[in-house]
Amino acid sequence: MKNEEKETNNRNYEYCPDCGAKLYHAEGCVTCICCGFSLCGY
Repeated sequence: MKNEEKETNNRNYEYCPDCGAKLYHAEGCVTCICCGFSLCGY
């Protein structure tokens, strides 16, 4: 596994990678209410 892939897989996702706002965790997903970024099954 490449270093880049490891970093992506181990991210905690506390803050949005798009706008930097705090992410909300719900039902296995993280969502940013500021810009709409969403990631499920991380």
